[in-house]
Amino acid sequence: MKNVARPIVTTVALATALTTWSCQGDPLPCGELSGTDVEEWSPRLRGDVEAALRSRQEAFEADPDNDEVRRAYAEVLFKLGDIWEANEVIAPLGTPATCHAGDLRLAARTAYLLGDYARAVARNERLLELADEGSDAHAQALRALTLAHYQTNDFARARELPAPAAAEGSASLLTFMRAFEGEPYGIEWTGEDRIAHLPMTNDITQPGALPLVTLKVNGELVNLILDTGGDRLYLDKGIYERIGLPTLANREARYAYTGGETVEEPLGVAATVTMGDVTLSNVPVIGATWKALGQTSDGVLTTQILKQFLTTVDYDNRRITFRERSAEALAEVMEAFGDMPPVEVPFYMTSTHLMFAKGSLNGHPGLNYFLDSGLAASMPLVIVEETVELLELEKNEIQGTPYYWSPIESHGLDGLPSGPAQALGNVFVESDFFWRFGFMADVLISHQYLWPKGSWTIDFDEMRYYFPAAGP
Repeated sequence: MKNVARPIVTTVALATALTTWSCQGDPLPCGELSGTDVEEWSPRLRGDVEAALRSRQEAFEADPDNDEVRRAYAEVLFKLGDIWEANEVIAPLGTPATCHAGDLRLAARTAYLLGDYARAVARNERLLELADEGSDAHAQALRALTLAHYQTNDFARARELPAPAAAEGSASLLTFMRAFEGEPYGIEWTGEDRIAHLPMTNDITQPGALPLVTLKVNGELVNLILDTGGDRLYLDKGIYERIGLPTLANREARYAYTGGETVEEPLGVAATVTMGDVTLSNVPVIGATWKALGQTSDGVLTTQILKQFLTTVDYDNRRITFRERSAEALAEVMEAFGDMPPVEVPFYMTSTHLMFAKGSLNGHPGLNYFLDSGLAASMPLVIVEETVELLELEKNEIQGTPYYWSPIESHGLDGLPSGPAQALGNVFVESDFFWRFGFMADVLISHQYLWPKGSWTIDFDEMRYYFPAAGP
């Protein structure tokens, strides 16, 4: 096995995995909230949930007007990560007219995951209105509304939300948004074609190498790695302080690259971030404990930056391309694929930035892949203990590290299969990462899988990835 004696792990995901929900429509008068989540059912492994799917589906098909049967079927779909199907099944129950908290929550969550933020806001405003202040339901709705307004860059509406308690899971984010002046992520293009290219400046084919790009923050050149496992723009604290960014809030976070240790991070704002022929203004920034822990770049280019555009990570041409989010720009991307239509991979997104898509591992279909491009290791995958147990994988300890590796026979996203590989274990610093989001997080897939595909385009309007199709 090559290059695994001391794998470098710099993924910056997993810092604030917040719970979310969503929906729309004018609320109707109703008394107190009734009903909670479907049932007290805490399966441990994927196999436990898959075993329940058939009976619940058959029961639903036999009696679709039975609300309890519908809820039970929607729940098992959600736990499996079949979010699109769960959304359709729960929609008739999770309406603005309902007084059932569990139905509102599940409908809100599926809407949020699928990027239907207007529906997410409406359902959570309903929950916030009906729930007693100080209750769990009230706190959950507040967190969910914070996240929905964050995803739509609607910080002004976040300022209208109640001030969060210090213990709230999204307290630092809401505090930051309430203190933010103006709207974030203003976009100014240099050319009329509204396209910008950011060259990769390193050899991305080397084990452990992540794409490195140079851009300007407040006019100062910085070198950042690309990592979709990160939320806002990450800058090393030394650079953050040297540039003199104003701090609006602070938070504590833990990462794989900190070895699971908690670090304090200032949350600030950059006046401008220039990436080739496009400049973002009023950009949220996280001051990262970065170089002090041995990192050599100046920080991380992350998902919330990519999300402002129709973004193509173009490994073949060694650049990241930004286009405006428009039907015309998407048509240009599609034309570039020529006579071979791209492989389209639907995805959903939880917390502030964690993207999941469907795939298989060792022939087991329907797994939920966390797409985190920032794993700096020679292996394309990170595995969780529950998946190791499910697939009965071998574990090989890596001496001198807390990690192990498991041999994999086959892996890949749906439509993009790959062959044998290795998966790195004991990386996640979050407790119970497998069930943290309510659905199973089976495996992480990263740079060493992505770059040989040639490119991938992230479309946050359609919630789809586009990959070049393999040749005949």
